[in-house]
Amino acid sequence: MSEEDLKETTMNSEEPVLEKEEDIGKLRAELAKSQEETQKYKDLYLRLLADVENMKRRSVRERDEYVKFATLPVIKKILAVIDDLERALKMSSGVQTNEALYKGVEMINSSLHDLIKAEGVERIESLGQPFDPEYHQPLTVEPSSEHEENTVIEELQVGYIMNGRVIRPSLVKVSSQA
Repeated sequence: MSEEDLKETTMNSEEPVLEKEEDIGKLRAELAKSQEETQKYKDLYLRLLADVENMKRRSVRERDEYVKFATLPVIKKILAVIDDLERALKMSSGVQTNEALYKGVEMINSSLHDLIKAEGVERIESLGQPFDPEYHQPLTVEPSSEHEENTVIEELQVGYIMNGRVIRPSLVKVSSQA
């Protein structure tokens, strides 16, 4: 083999090597691009999956909240009836001739209280308690030397809590400094 033949062979063999290196470089670039794209789609999938899970949890929480307070409109109506019964009880408590009427009204009142208690409704105990705007709505303020300032001295209408939420604040008379 002559030197020229050797050069030709070397040149010919180098060309395919260069072409292969260029092809490998292109393939590596394509692979890197594909890996980036795959990672982008994987991140998007994980984000969407997390959004769906959050939506499911929020939906369950909202449904539970709805079920918990579904009876609220009925309970509010019953509270008005309880108020009327309690007023009737107060007015007839001292009268002897109406003892049977009083007992009957008292039984109805007790039954209604049992009914709302079964629905998660509790009475707000206000009398003698410090005034709390979350639970009490003041109708009047009265100077008093017998009570500390901002103490509930009279409950004009009972307030109620349902499953930890105030559904009607107590209407109260609050003491002030004399």
